[in-house]
Amino acid sequence: MNPVFNPGYATFVGAGLILGYLAKVSEERRLQLLARTHQRWVTAGALLGAMLGAKLGLLLYMPWETWRESLAHFLVTEWGGRTILGALFGGFLGVELTKKAVGITIATGDPYAIALPLGQGLGRIGCFLGGCCYGAPLFEGSTTRHPAQLYESALDFVLLGVLFSIRKQPRAPGLLFRYYLLSYAGIRFVMDFFRGDEKQSFGSLSYAQWFCLSCAVPLVVDVVRRRRAA
Repeated sequence: MNPVFNPGYATFVGAGLILGYLAKVSEERRLQLLARTHQRWVTAGALLGAMLGAKLGLLLYMPWETWRESLAHFLVTEWGGRTILGALFGGFLGVELTKKAVGITIATGDPYAIALPLGQGLGRIGCFLGGCCYGAPLFEGSTTRHPAQLYESALDFVLLGVLFSIRKQPRAPGLLFRYYLLSYAGIRFVMDFFRGDEKQSFGSLSYAQWFCLSCAVPLVVDVVRRRRAA
């Protein structure tokens, strides 16, 4: 069933978007970011980057040889598909470019460390009800699949609980968001072993897993740098 027309999918994804947004605003108020000049431009940059990245991220699931044709196809004719990995990467770039454009030098990502796992945890329940992002067979020849969407939802909520519990601890600005990014990269790396939807691989790992690893390395370096500078 197409999840766009599935009421369960729409309910949980919609709830994830709304509650995630409210959590972001609440954290922005707590951190007094809403009073900063141009802060709303940062949100706009995040949304625009996430929308574009969600589409371009579908290239992780396309054969390398057809990337050029796939890029034109998805950007021009297919607006239904999207991927959270691309959305996160695009949103991150969108924020950083927007901050440079309007002259913001402070870290603004920490509110998303609470909002994103909340929205994702609810959204994955919607995926389960809608039938997308489905799991691999439990064993060879089995017609029963891993409930991969629920696995990831549970991990998202665990991550949310951990980050929420430490959000008020003193640390360098921006570190909490980077903890989220690193943790989610690990979640998606592991989850790809349980997912059964179409994927492209290089060696023993999928493109998405290689993408997670390539993002984790500079994130680790950045976390270490920020912790030492704090």
